[in-house]
Order: sequence, then C-alpha cells, then structure tokens
Amino acid sequence: MLGDMINRIQGAKVEAQEKLKAVRVEKSDPNKQVTVTMSGEKRILDLRIAPELHEKGEPELTADVVANVINEALVEVAIKEKEIMDKISSDIMPGGLEGLLG
Repeated sequence: MLGDMINRIQGAKVEAQEKLKAVRVEKSDPNKQVTVTMSGEKRILDLRIAPELHEKGEPELTADVVANVINEALVEVAIKEKEIMDKISSDIMPGGLEGLLG
C-alpha cells in the first residue's frame, strides 16, 4: 500500500511538472506600458516595455513598473500551480488525508 502511494505521488509530481510547462500567464500594468509573459515554471518568456516609458527618462519608474508586473505574474503563476496541485492531490487521495486514516 505504501509503495503504491509513493508511486502515485511520484507520478503526480511528473504530471504537475508537465501541466506547469503548459501554463502561460500574461500580465500588464494598468497603462499597458509593460507586459510580461511567464511560464508555469516561473520563467519570463517575453517582456515588452513601451517606448514611451523609456522616453520619460525615469529609470526608477521603469524599474518599479517592471518589478510590479513581474510580481503580479508570479502571484498568478502560484495560484495556477496551487490549482493544479490541488486537483492532482484530490485525484490521488479523493478523501484527502482523512482517506489515509480510514
């Protein structure tokens, strides 16, 4: 029984990794001057910064906007990751931890 559970958990880990590879999140600031596309593996796939933001000549502002958009994307990826893990966990153990205890 324990060996079967370990095999199911290992299989679930592989499944989660594959599903996360397919996740794509795109976030922008309210003015659409910065847009980031991030994978479920938390890798930045694309980063676009509008020329107007550069032209303002305020590097601190640009850095703040970029950092905020990246952080928003990270939060959304974490939410999607939790959703995937919750689904896989419920598939492995439909009764949750109570299913283990009897």
